[in-house]
Amino acid sequence: MKITIIGLGLIGGSFGLALRRLTGYETIGYDKNTDHRQSADKLGLVNKTVDSVDEAIRDADLIILSVPVDSIESLVLETLDKISPNQYVVDFGSTKESICQAVKKHPRRRNFLAAHPIAGTEHSGPGAAIENLFQDKVMILCEEKSTSKGLVQLFRGLCADMHMKVSMLSAKDHDRHLGYVSHLSHAISFALSNAVQGAEKTDKRLLELAGSGFESTVRLAKSSPEMWTPIFLKNKEYVLESLHNFSNEIHEIMNFVEEEDSKGLETYLTNGRKIRKILR
Repeated sequence: MKITIIGLGLIGGSFGLALRRLTGYETIGYDKNTDHRQSADKLGLVNKTVDSVDEAIRDADLIILSVPVDSIESLVLETLDKISPNQYVVDFGSTKESICQAVKKHPRRRNFLAAHPIAGTEHSGPGAAIENLFQDKVMILCEEKSTSKGLVQLFRGLCADMHMKVSMLSAKDHDRHLGYVSHLSHAISFALSNAVQGAEKTDKRLLELAGSGFESTVRLAKSSPEMWTPIFLKNKEYVLESLHNFSNEIHEIMNFVEEEDSKGLETYLTNGRKIRKILR
C-alpha cells in the first residue's frame, strides 16, 4: 500500500517513521518547504520525497494531510478534487468543525476521514519527529459515519498497528474539548512566559530562581507560533470560552488572596487537586 504524507513536520514526520517500522507500506512525502523535504530524506522519515502535491497524490492509496490549520481546509478540498474513486484522504488538523462543514457536500465526501492524533511535543519540524510518538496515544475520528466503511476500517487498522486508541467525537465536540484540554493550556503557557519575561525587565535575576514547576508549566510556550496562531483563530469560539472561564478562576484566587481568606483559598486549592485522581 502506498501512503502519501503531505506535511513533514513533527506529526507528519512521526507518522512516517511509525509507518516505516511496519511492513507492507511504501511512504511518499511532500512538504512545500524544500529544507523540510531534504531533512525528511536525510532522516528517513519516508521512503522518498517528491517535489509537488500532484506527484505525491498521483499513485497513493491513502493520503495523509498534516499541515497547519490555516491551509488544511483548502488542501483537503483540492486533494478531494484530484483523487480517483479508489483513493482515500485523511486530515490531521487540530480543529475539525470548519473542515467537516467544508467537505459536507463534496462528491468525494465518503473518501475523506477527519482525524486528529492527540500527540505532540513543544518542538516542530522534521527534526522533531519521533518514531513512537503515537504509541498509547488517542486518535480522534470525527463524523466517521459520513466516511466509507472501507476507509474507516483501513485507518483503524493503522491505528491499531501503531498501538493507538481510537475515540469518536462530533466535529463540534472535538473543537470544544480541545479548546479546553489543549488550546487553553497552550494559551496559558504563552501568557505565563510573557508575564515572567515582562517582570524580568525590572529584575534581571528573576529567571535564575525558576525551578521545575515553572519549567513544566511554561514548556508549551516553546511551541511554534506559526502553528498555534491559526489554531487559536480557527477555534475562536471555544478558545474564548475556555479563556473566559479560566479568567474567572484566576479572579477567584485573586479574591481569596486579597481578602486573606485562608479557608476559602485552601478549599479552592483542594478542589483543584482532584485532577490527580483523573490524570494519573
